[in-house]
Amino acid sequence: MKVEVLSCEKIKEGYIVKLKDGNEPFYIDGKGGQLGDRGTIGESIVLEVKDGSILVDKEVALGEQECSINMERRKDIASQHTAQHLFSALAYNDYQLNTMGFRMAEEYTTVDLDSNTITEETIKELENKANEVIRRAIELKIYTLNHEEAMKIEGLRKAIKDKVTGDVRFVEIPDTDLGACAGFHVENTKDIKLFKILSHEKIKGNYTRFFFIAGDRALKDYAFKHELSKELCHIFSCKDHEILTMLNKSLEEKKKIETEMKMIASEFSELLGEKLMKEAEEINGYKFIIYVGDKTTVQYLPRHINPEEYLLITGSEDSYSIISNKINCKDFLKELTSANNNIKGGGNQIKGNFKGKISKEELKKQLETFLNKL
Repeated sequence: MKVEVLSCEKIKEGYIVKLKDGNEPFYIDGKGGQLGDRGTIGESIVLEVKDGSILVDKEVALGEQECSINMERRKDIASQHTAQHLFSALAYNDYQLNTMGFRMAEEYTTVDLDSNTITEETIKELENKANEVIRRAIELKIYTLNHEEAMKIEGLRKAIKDKVTGDVRFVEIPDTDLGACAGFHVENTKDIKLFKILSHEKIKGNYTRFFFIAGDRALKDYAFKHELSKELCHIFSCKDHEILTMLNKSLEEKKKIETEMKMIASEFSELLGEKLMKEAEEINGYKFIIYVGDKTTVQYLPRHINPEEYLLITGSEDSYSIISNKINCKDFLKELTSANNNIKGGGNQIKGNFKGKISKEELKKQLETFLNKL
C-alpha cells in the first residue's frame, strides 16, 4: 500500500506528516471514541493519527512511500468496539440505561451509564448476558445508506446527529442493537471471545462509569491473573480459595509486628537521645545533633531532645526534619535550599522539613556556615 507524503515537520514529540489524501488509510485517534491506527510510513513508525496529520517517530522523505497498518491492533479495536455496542445495547434494552459516554484506551474501555444506583446483581447480569450473546455467534450486519434512507431507519439506540449530512454507515447486531457507527467491528459476536467488567465507579452527573476489556485483552488478563493466583498460592502455601484468608492473616501479623517495632523504637530512641545529647557538637555556642537512621526511630527521637538546648536535625531516606527554639529554622532552610538546588523544603521559626540527596558532612558544613553568622 502506498501513500504520498506532502510534508514532514519536526516537532518536540517526533515528526508531523501530512498525506495527499488526508489521513487515508489511517483511522484517526479518538474519532467516535475509538483508538486510531498504528503502522509505518516508509521507515518511520506511526505514533498517533491526528485529524489532518500523522505523528511519526522519525523523518519521512516527501513523495510516494510504502505504508502498512497494524491489523492485529485493528482486530483488538474491533473486539472492544463491538463489545461496547453490545454492552450499551443490553443496558438500554433490558434496564433502560442510556450510554452517556464511551472512551477506548490502550488498556481498557469505559462506558458511562445514566444511573448511579446500579446494583451488583444487575452488573453481573449485564456481564453474563453479554457473554451469552457472544456465545450465540451472531453475524453482524454492516451497511451504508444515503442520508435520506438513513433518516427513515427506526429502532436506533441512539439518534443520528444533526451534523451528519452524507451517507451513514450502520452496525447491527441482529435482535440486539442497531446504530450508526464508522468504527471497526468484528464480523461475528463469537469473534469478541470474552467480555469482562473490570470495575465501576460513580462519577459526576449521577452516572456510573464501567471499565471493561474484551477479546484477546480479556484472555490475556485471565492468563495473567491465573499466574498471579498460582504465585500467591505458592507464597502462602495454600489453595486458591484460601488466598484471601491467608492474606488477612499475614496483614494481621504484620500489623502486630509493626506495633511491637514502634514500642521498641520508642524505648530505643529514649536511650539514643541521652547518648546523642552527651555527644552533641557545638558551633558558635549552639549545640546541635544530626542523626540519620531508620524512619521509626527518627519519628520518636525529637520527643527526647530538648529543643530549648539543642538544635536537632533528623533524616531518613532523603527526608529530613529540623527542630530548634535556639535558631530560626525557616531562615536556615532558606539558605540551605538556596545553596543546594537538589534540596527542597520549608517551615516556620521552630521547625521545618526538607528533601533531597545531601550527605551528613555537607549538612554539617551548611549548618556551620549558618551558625557562624549568628
